[in-house]
Amino acid sequence: MKARTSMVRAGAVAAYLALSAAGLALLALPGESVAQTQGGWRKELADKAAAAQAAGQKGNYSEAIRLLKEAKAKAPLSPQEEQGINELLIWAASGAKDHKLVLATLDERLATGRVTGADLTRKLRLKATTQYTLKDYRGAAATFEKLGAQGTLTADDLTQLASAQVALKDFGKASTTLERAIAANDKAGRSKQNPKLLEMLYAAYHESNNEAKRMQTLHRWVAAAPSASNFRYLANSYEIASNRDPVVMINVYRLGAAKGIISGEHYAKYAETALDLSSPGEAVAMLEKGMAAGAIKKDDRNNRLLQDAKGQMERIKATLPQQEAEAKAIQTGEPEAKLATAYFTLKNYAKASEAAQRAVTKGNLKRADDVNMLLGISLANARKTAEAKKAFTAAAAANDKTRGVADLWTSVTG
Repeated sequence: MKARTSMVRAGAVAAYLALSAAGLALLALPGESVAQTQGGWRKELADKAAAAQAAGQKGNYSEAIRLLKEAKAKAPLSPQEEQGINELLIWAASGAKDHKLVLATLDERLATGRVTGADLTRKLRLKATTQYTLKDYRGAAATFEKLGAQGTLTADDLTQLASAQVALKDFGKASTTLERAIAANDKAGRSKQNPKLLEMLYAAYHESNNEAKRMQTLHRWVAAAPSASNFRYLANSYEIASNRDPVVMINVYRLGAAKGIISGEHYAKYAETALDLSSPGEAVAMLEKGMAAGAIKKDDRNNRLLQDAKGQMERIKATLPQQEAEAKAIQTGEPEAKLATAYFTLKNYAKASEAAQRAVTKGNLKRADDVNMLLGISLANARKTAEAKKAFTAAAAANDKTRGVADLWTSVTG
């Protein structure tokens, strides 16, 4: 599990930050008449700044930086000169991707005490992203927290702060920050941004050994953006948590099949579990798909297994009328549960849900959670969402082992 989550974390901590000169507006430099006024610009510096701006606009940032450094050497600078030259220098250094110069110049500007309001917010945000780019994660986190003290942290800011906290291995703080970022995205109508954050959050909870939160987050991640990648984490996690309980596992696999995210060894594992639970139709589907995907070898053993499963399906079809008559005649639920499985394996979900409902009503079931899960999935396949969710709730109440997968089915049904 540790190795798997390390891979998640490596992908999740990918930098969201990229400096862009487009984010900084070019300054409108004063004319000669303004440059001559007291406290304004000296003509020599105004000319150099104008030349630097022109060079930068042509993409010659190195020349712009040279001219601006020459202008800065003419100290002492008036407040207007300091502001204009350093703002242009931040812009030119950003264009040149000279992050150290961006940071040094930002610090000069901030040290003047003349940066306030929205401009202070922009400067702090740029400082934090620049520190992150320079891998000064501690500095970036501190600057983002200073920005947060102004009440101006956006969802993107929170994401970047969390990335810094993960890089510092402060997983407790990172998980709190990521929860805030996810909530901020939801509030802003940007929920599509959240799957990557949920992946990061999953890794953070794992690294901080918060098993309950890790599983909750894995469910949220799968529900938000089901994929072959997070399904592997899901299946492997439930194998451990349930000690490979067949009822739990087949319902995990059924969810993977419903979302089209089963891959690799889970084709064969699903097929084996289905055969153990007398559902050869599911086994046939997984064996065929696994062979087509190259995940299951088309050798003599597997071909025999496939043919045997198909034979079992034919026998089930032939005996269905007799099974149904016998099940209806018996006052306990177990024969109805077996009948429900027979209809389910043949993809007759309407009949499967009817038999499963009778089984639940009659009671005396070996695994009420199993029957309620089959009932819920059958109803979900028939697009009876509200009834399906009631069945999943009943399955969760019947067995703690099944609670997690039942809750997950509830969240993805709709």
